[in-house]
Amino acid sequence: MPMVRIELRATDRAEAQRVVRAYADGGRHRPSDDAALDEVARLGRTPAGRPRCVGMTNGQPTYLKFDVEVYPEVAG
Repeated sequence: MPMVRIELRATDRAEAQRVVRAYADGGRHRPSDDAALDEVARLGRTPAGRPRCVGMTNGQPTYLKFDVEVYPEVAG
């Protein structure tokens, strides 16, 4: 299944660390999930699963990174 990498801007570094920790502990962060799915849809792709948090950037501003499986595009 193809993957799309999404980067979402975090309000601050502390918030990004809380979100990454929630995913690392096996939980979810619903607002981040929804934002990642919305971004995939905005790119014209159809999500095939839940977003997977893969980390955050070290720079300023801080971004959260998500991988989202998408359905393959069908060329007609």
